[in-house]
Amino acid sequence: MRSRSWRHRAAGVVLGVLASVAIAAGQTHREKPPGAGPPGARAGEVREAMEQMVIARMKVALHLTEAQETTVIPRVQKLMQARRDHAAKRRAAMAQLRALLQDGTAGDREIEQSLQAVRKVDDDFRDREEGLRDAIDRELTWRQRGRMVFFEARLRRVMQRRLQDAMGGARGPAGPPAEDDDQEDGPPEEGL
Repeated sequence: MRSRSWRHRAAGVVLGVLASVAIAAGQTHREKPPGAGPPGARAGEVREAMEQMVIARMKVALHLTEAQETTVIPRVQKLMQARRDHAAKRRAAMAQLRALLQDGTAGDREIEQSLQAVRKVDDDFRDREEGLRDAIDRELTWRQRGRMVFFEARLRRVMQRRLQDAMGGARGPAGPPAEDDDQEDGPPEEGL
């Protein structure tokens, strides 16, 4: 149960990273002159650059050996792809559910089926994610697994801060984070 909770938090990390990439790509697209290229291409470039940055920092933070890099990195990339696929499927399923909820003539059976489709997308993803995470963990030492927990927590905070900065520095009602925010997560990671 505890590892499932950790996995759910980790899923949030990467989904948050990918969401910030999408927002950053959208903001970058608005700044480009008209006709400078298709928006999807730019979003893909930004996403790829962010993923490469995450992987490079992860290598450093976990102290991956060359042998580990050949197995861990492709699995991490598969995990990122699975998360992108999940996000696309979930958006489509949610759009269908939203349309049914807004349609006054939609029956309970249609809504139930649509809701079940959303939940199935999430359940299927959690199972796939757990399998990929287990495969990654098998390649890491216990120390590296522990470092991964701190790396992901720190990455989530860094990405949230960058996203907030990109959106005009709005930090919400809590204000800016305290200087010692990172103390709760243990020793600083070299990769971030």
